[in-house]
Amino acid sequence: MKTILFKIRVITTFYRSYFFASFLLTSAFSYLFWEYGYPIFATLFLGKLVTLFIIYHFIRTNKSREFYYYQNLGVSKKILWTTTLVFDILLYLFTIVQVNKLR
Repeated sequence: MKTILFKIRVITTFYRSYFFASFLLTSAFSYLFWEYGYPIFATLFLGKLVTLFIIYHFIRTNKSREFYYYQNLGVSKKILWTTTLVFDILLYLFTIVQVNKLR
């Protein structure tokens, strides 16, 4: 149990490195969904995936030395990226659902 909580803390530390950019993009896409509705959903989802790929590439190339820190703590790159990207997509979809309920 202790190691799971530790790994969650390590993963959230990693997620903070790009949370602000992701939050701004999610907010912008949510606003566009508010304005245009379902006809634009596929485009927005594709935009979210493309921007996540750009963020992934930026962090992977410019902060590559930081991955040694996470590996020394026992969390691999694969686990870091998988959990944070899945969490970010789920957070985006949750936000879109909430915006749709408010419309």
